[in-house]
Amino acid sequence: MPTCRSAGAAPGWAGAGGRGAILVVSFIEHLAGLDAERLTVLLEHRADILLEPVPDDLDELAYRLNGLDSLAAALQRMNHDQAAVARAVALHKVGAVSALADLFRVPEREVRALVDELCARGLAWTDGERVALVERLAGHFAAEVGGFLPVAHIARQARVDDLRTAVTALGADPAGLREPELIERLTALVTDPETVGAAVRALPTPVRRHLDELVRSGEVYDVDGFARRPDEATAALVRSGLMLEGPYDGPELPREVAVLLRREDDGPTGRPALPESADPANEGRAEAEGALLALTTLLDEAGEHPLTPLKKGGVGSRERNRLAKRLALSDVALWIDVAHAAGLLTSRAGGYPAADGYDGWREEEPSVRWATIALVWFELELAPTSRETEDGEIAPPLPVESSAGLLRRALLRAAAGGRSLRAVIEHLDWFCPFHPYGATDRVHKVEAALREATQLGIVAGDRLTGLGEQLVEVAGRTDPGPELARRIAAMLPRVRGMLVLQSDLTAVVSGQPDAAAARLLALAAVPEARGVAATWRFTPAGVRAAMDAGWTADELRAELTAISGRELPQPLDYLITDVARRHGVVRVRATRCCVIGPEPEIAEILHSRSLAGLQLRWLAPTVLAAPLDPGELVTRLRAAGFAPMPEDDGGVVIVPERASGSASRPEARRFRPRVAAPELAARLLAGGSPAP
Repeated sequence: MPTCRSAGAAPGWAGAGGRGAILVVSFIEHLAGLDAERLTVLLEHRADILLEPVPDDLDELAYRLNGLDSLAAALQRMNHDQAAVARAVALHKVGAVSALADLFRVPEREVRALVDELCARGLAWTDGERVALVERLAGHFAAEVGGFLPVAHIARQARVDDLRTAVTALGADPAGLREPELIERLTALVTDPETVGAAVRALPTPVRRHLDELVRSGEVYDVDGFARRPDEATAALVRSGLMLEGPYDGPELPREVAVLLRREDDGPTGRPALPESADPANEGRAEAEGALLALTTLLDEAGEHPLTPLKKGGVGSRERNRLAKRLALSDVALWIDVAHAAGLLTSRAGGYPAADGYDGWREEEPSVRWATIALVWFELELAPTSRETEDGEIAPPLPVESSAGLLRRALLRAAAGGRSLRAVIEHLDWFCPFHPYGATDRVHKVEAALREATQLGIVAGDRLTGLGEQLVEVAGRTDPGPELARRIAAMLPRVRGMLVLQSDLTAVVSGQPDAAAARLLALAAVPEARGVAATWRFTPAGVRAAMDAGWTADELRAELTAISGRELPQPLDYLITDVARRHGVVRVRATRCCVIGPEPEIAEILHSRSLAGLQLRWLAPTVLAAPLDPGELVTRLRAAGFAPMPEDDGGVVIVPERASGSASRPEARRFRPRVAAPELAARLLAGGSPAP
């Protein structure tokens, strides 16, 4: 197994004034010194460490805590103040808590609390008053000024006269100082916040803007043909002592100055005071039930007719608009992305059908179904309703490189406890300092998050719903679905869908019908209105389609009576009887191929203009021959309004197998096995893995 010799031996910064000394205690030794309670807390914060295979010992634990993926996940949960302290330790090489407090000009207790938070997350450790970061995190922050050289390095290549000019400009007297002493004095000056601050404040506004841009970009020169020349603003910075002339490459900005300038706006500010939302509390039940109905409506459609894909993959805007109109759905992209991520919508050569486990998921309790889709949406890295890229939209459910999920999770977590979402948005950069978006893009991603959360019943107005509060609390745990479903069971009880058959051949469906009822309606009726109360109309073509699929008249009557709980209206009963009277009278026998039926029906088929292209030949008053396969002929006759049934070679009617009423259970989302934090903490402190 890999070890963590380098991570454990990585130096921190301490000593007099908090700078430059090597920590005595390594990271591994720090981990070994934690008691079971503190190590358990650390492991709970870094839950990815709990995934099997877990670390065998503290050496490997240190290696895993310093790993790229683990640190990336930890950075997602870091706030502005924690990042400010970590950055200061890395950039300023400040290790003492008191020195950090002096640097930020904030009370020492505030800095100590932030250091404790970093330590609790396995991002830092202390040796007495001294603080160090894990190696890779320190490198991450140090890279922000990695392009700037230390002043001593620049000064050793500069002319002595240039050193004297810089020392003088920064307010010191260079008289009598030799080169080593000048370098030492200049180093002290550019590391002093007061000296650098005074020099910066004395700059003209254009020069100050140039300096800020230089710190952000690291670009010093204007390009003039093949030569590089410093512009006037850069020359002014040299005269101020903030930049130093080099012998070959022109002026350089010392690393120490860049670090101090980055510090100005990056100190701890304290957690923003977020007011409680003035909106009334809302469980979110109606919206959550609407989300389940919308998703089920889409997947029922996909089960009958797979969603049409683009040639390059994904469901394009034309197909989504068609679905939105046909199914009366808004934000179709949201339901496609969520269904696909939950494993309920799959991809095949002909399009995007409902997955094999969909019927089983459909019959689960509402709390189980909602927990599945809410957790999937919460963890998505993209925003389903904001899939724009520089090259245009990427159609769902194709993957999109996005950090929208980072903003979404920070927004919802910060709003937990009834806090105002509007207030959180104003301070979102504090809660999510590492998101990559500019102001405009950030607004778009936040709007998408709120729109989607409202559709799902997670947000109502300016606050999280009761369902949303529970989601935020359990998200990120091991296999959180069952726990979330248990917590919200009372908020989302099962409500039996009601079907009312009316005398005008319509059926009004309130709520969500079960899978069997939905399949029967999709076969035997056509939708007229969708929504919480949907309207379906029974037609001769629809009833005939049900019989084509293998239903008999008696089975249709019995099933519709059972679903509605009452006798069929007389017009519907008559419709079924009338269709059944003619259904199957004309049959197609497999001899490539004959049509057999009563003489009047055969004569009507033979003289039908729409069937003239079939080249039907009269063999007898009750028999026609055709040069087509039986299946194709059955389809063509049905399209012309007839109701044939196929026969086998022996004259036995072929009845298609109906979809089973029993639903297969969806495959559970697969999670890697995870060890409980207290158990792993005890195991590591005891010396490693238990004996097999």
